[in-house]
Amino acid sequence: MEYVRNRTTIPVPVVLDSFDTTWLGPGRLSRINTPENLRLRGRTEPYRRWLIVMPALPGKPVSEWEGPKLGNAPKEQLQNLQDGLADWVNQLRALTPPDPQRVSGFLGGGVQSFRINDSFTPVGPFRNPAEFHAQIFCKAYPDYPEPGDERLKRLIAERPHKDYKICFTHGDILPFNILADDELRLTGLIDWECAGWMPEYWEKAASLRSAWIRAEPWSKIIRDGFPEYEDDMILERRIQLWFQP
Repeated sequence: MEYVRNRTTIPVPVVLDSFDTTWLGPGRLSRINTPENLRLRGRTEPYRRWLIVMPALPGKPVSEWEGPKLGNAPKEQLQNLQDGLADWVNQLRALTPPDPQRVSGFLGGGVQSFRINDSFTPVGPFRNPAEFHAQIFCKAYPDYPEPGDERLKRLIAERPHKDYKICFTHGDILPFNILADDELRLTGLIDWECAGWMPEYWEKAASLRSAWIRAEPWSKIIRDGFPEYEDDMILERRIQLWFQP
């Protein structure tokens, strides 16, 4: 968060402090930290949970935006949202990665992504996009779960050899993480736990994961704001036919 706040104009909260909150109670962590789960995930230490203390930003999550529902919002307000998101993502994409090939979390370790798994278990890091795309959560099959057309088969065959740019990625740009005023002018971006250095299309893929790819007008805002990477989104839709994090 501090890295982004100091290098872009994206409104990001100031980090005041952080605390280990594992003591608050077992909850979900107790289910994740069973010996069997830890063994399957190759961990010797249990997961811990932290609380970040930060001042509130103005505005409210777009998911709670008052006034007309998002689907009935005036065109001008939807354009404010779309243009603001495009500006933010372009600023993130302009940041120089520490390694032009490595797919990783922000500090170079494993990737955490709700697009990959709901348990938020880190995966990787990966030496390059080809190694990343060879993982099960990025696999698209030409004839499963139904026969694919020739374009799909070509895209599947080309992906291991495709030259992807590595970009800084928020990884969870969805309405509940975007703050805006009553005119849908953006005022803040929160929840950076999925941030990392990812293949250039990943921001769009993460913002249209699971049911969000069918949720209008959100899906249209993302597609119109980021018209690139339609080939990768064809593969994403194929992956989502069988793989649901």
